[in-house]
Amino acid sequence: MTTVTIRAADSAQALDEVMRCLGPDAMILSTRQYKGQVEVIAARASPPPPAASADGPHSTGFSDHLLRELARPPVRSGVLPPHLPRRVVLVGPPGGGRSTLAARLAAESLRTPGAARPSLIAPRPDLLSAPGRLSAHARLLGLVPQRPVWKAGRAAGLASPAMDETQIIDLSDLPDLEPAQLSDLASHPDAAVWLVVPTGLHPVLLDQLCARFAGLASHVVLTRTDLCAPSSDDLDVARAWPAGFPAGRWGRTD
Repeated sequence: MTTVTIRAADSAQALDEVMRCLGPDAMILSTRQYKGQVEVIAARASPPPPAASADGPHSTGFSDHLLRELARPPVRSGVLPPHLPRRVVLVGPPGGGRSTLAARLAAESLRTPGAARPSLIAPRPDLLSAPGRLSAHARLLGLVPQRPVWKAGRAAGLASPAMDETQIIDLSDLPDLEPAQLSDLASHPDAAVWLVVPTGLHPVLLDQLCARFAGLASHVVLTRTDLCAPSSDDLDVARAWPAGFPAGRWGRTD
């Protein structure tokens, strides 16, 4: 049995590295916090572990582990499936966890009776752009993300969502966009822009982000709370919202 120890900034990066080193038959032996990082110990079994039956215990294979990670519902206030708007646009600083949040929202939609079918959309700057992390998450969910090219301030060829569809748009592959550049995506009558920020940001940076998106974002989502407990500055996001933040319109993901 080959065993590896992986340390990374977050669980998604650690699991990506596990799959790269050991492949899809990897077994997760343990996870823990180690000096501000996530430490994952994994092994490749020989022979691979048998698949779980419908009535038996869950498989410990890598794919099942990551699917369970994605299926953990985001903690939100009244906007989980089936109550998501027909278009959700995720904005925020690089490395804030937008792709993982997009995948978790899609996973929750897939497992919620009556929820609209999720469409994962990741605009890219040009045709030669490599697939991002959202593409790997989508494969495990059985989804094929749309990858429209961002041209002249809009995602080329992106149609309005169908009546039974929720578009979850992850802008992680684009350069930092100004709120005015998102007007086309936000113009749909049932669209919502969510500001996604990791816990532990400096209060000045948090204030700057809130000021930029105050006229556009309807919700703030705190991410990576499993790595860094929210501080009083994180939880007092309403203080940083210049226009007055509607009560209850924030959430957190673990």
